Amino acid sequence: MASIKSNSGLLSKFRGCMIGSLIGDCLGEPFELRPPPPKKVLVNFFSSLLTEGSIRKFHYTDDTSMSVSIARSLVENKKIDPKDLAKRFTEEYFREPDLNYGTHVVAVFYALKETNYEDVFLPGKKQFNGSGSFGNGAPMRIAPVALFNYNKTDESLQSDVKESSRITHSHPHGYNGAILQCLAVKAALKLDASNEFDPVDFISQLEKKMEAIESKGDSPYCESLKKIKEILRDHEDISGQEIAECLGNDETAPGSVPAAIYSFLRGMKPISGFDCLNPFVRTIYYAISIGGDTDTIAAMAGSIAGAYYGIDGIPTELQERCDFTDEIDSLAYKLYDVSQES
Repeated sequence: MASIKSNSGLLSKFRGCMIGSLIGDCLGEPFELRPPPPKKVLVNFFSSLLTEGSIRKFHYTDDTSMSVSIARSLVENKKIDPKDLAKRFTEEYFREPDLNYGTHVVAVFYALKETNYEDVFLPGKKQFNGSGSFGNGAPMRIAPVALFNYNKTDESLQSDVKESSRITHSHPHGYNGAILQCLAVKAALKLDASNEFDPVDFISQLEKKMEAIESKGDSPYCESLKKIKEILRDHEDISGQEIAECLGNDETAPGSVPAAIYSFLRGMKPISGFDCLNPFVRTIYYAISIGGDTDTIAAMAGSIAGAYYGIDGIPTELQERCDFTDEIDSLAYKLYDVSQES
């Protein structure tokens, strides 16, 4: 695969990760939980976004709100503090409830508030008759944990992901999906985008790590990563709709994290019918083309792509289309400082 020129430093990658997630969330929201949009509609949407005359601003959803809560907590506490996170998640929901929160996570927030955060893991543990949720609410917000753990071991990362995820998503498929997403972001952070990139090796490394995490015989992420390797080898121009059928596009973690990771990889090459030279833009375009839970899939794909290309790889036209960009960028700087201290 041809190399992609970039002179982004680590700070640029932190900023790219956070802003990339915001952009995916904001631009994916208009298409959320709908069938995959017709190509012409999506092409026109992005053409308008990238035109200087466009002035429409897009608002973020719960994906960004909860990610910001994690980032702020990490900056203030310099560690994962589950009680502080539970309070921040809950208070942010009650401050701004109209951000497309899922009904089950809202029930967790009410229970946390009613019990005064006595046991911050108990309400999530009680979900779905005691099995816990494996929705994608944990992986959608996890990027700040990857940034915070940039200089730490994968074991430290996994521990932090579990602690932050189990507040709302205590099913192994829920927090393991967040671990996979976090590992993908961390891997992208450590790669130099000016060097040759091997997508099969990228997936193989993630698969190896997930094999040590998932239970044998119950390993949806390893199975999906194997499918991605097959797609990379045999199906170069697979459509978003075909990816939805193969990897999923729903609100579960197993049905969305693999699609987001594939979107990052697919954005590296030209996309038929979409005349765009920027690989970050192609990543977001492709993630939305999958349909379904587009804001979350695009947010996760955007965080990986942003971590890889850095802020310099994200067109300013897209950055300017989103509310809250300045606050997110400021948090990226603070997370960078905290990550260097720890």
